[in-house]
Amino acid sequence: MDKKLNILAFDENLEKDHILVYYKGPFIDTVLASIGNRINEIEMNPLLNKKVFSIFLELAQNVSYYSEEREHHDQKSKSYGRGSFLICDWASHYSLTSANLIKKSWATIITEKCKKINSLDVDALRQWKRELRNQPMHEGQLGANIGLIDMALKAGSPLEVDITPFDEDYDFFALSINVSKTINNNNI
Repeated sequence: MDKKLNILAFDENLEKDHILVYYKGPFIDTVLASIGNRINEIEMNPLLNKKVFSIFLELAQNVSYYSEEREHHDQKSKSYGRGSFLICDWASHYSLTSANLIKKSWATIITEKCKKINSLDVDALRQWKRELRNQPMHEGQLGANIGLIDMALKAGSPLEVDITPFDEDYDFFALSINVSKTINNNNI
C-alpha cells in the first residue's frame, strides 16, 4: 500500500523548523523570481532584506551553474541545475541553505575554499576578492569565483559546508550561511 502524504504534518514540521521558504526542483528564472518576491515580502529592515536577497541570489546561482543534476525547460536546450533552497527564521538570524549534487572530485575543493574563506578577516577577504576579479576568465568559467567570498562578506558569518556521500560518483553538497538580524553596516 502506498504511503499517503500527511500535508498537515508536513506544514507543522515546516513551522516547527522555522522554515519561511523552501523549494526543491530546477532553478529556472521564473522560480527564482518567485522566491525573490517571497523574500521581499518578509517583513524585515530594508538593509537586511537587501543582504538576504543578495545571498539568496549567490546560492541560487551556485545551484543553477554547478549542480550535476540538470533539467531542460525550454526549446533553446538550456539546462538548469536542480537542487534545494530554504530560509529559516530564527530569533537572532536568518539561515539560508542551498543543496545540490556535485562530483566527488569537487567536494574537497569546495570544502577547502570555504575553510580558507572562514579563516580570513574582512580585509583579507576583500583583497582576495579583488585579486580574483582581476584575473582573466578561463574557458568554460561561469564567473569570477567570488560568490562564496561575497556571501561571507555580506553575512559577516562563516560558511557552513555539509558533504554527504550520495553514490560512487556524486556527493550531496549543502551550503548554509547565517545572516544576523542585527544590522552591521560593515557587511553590506
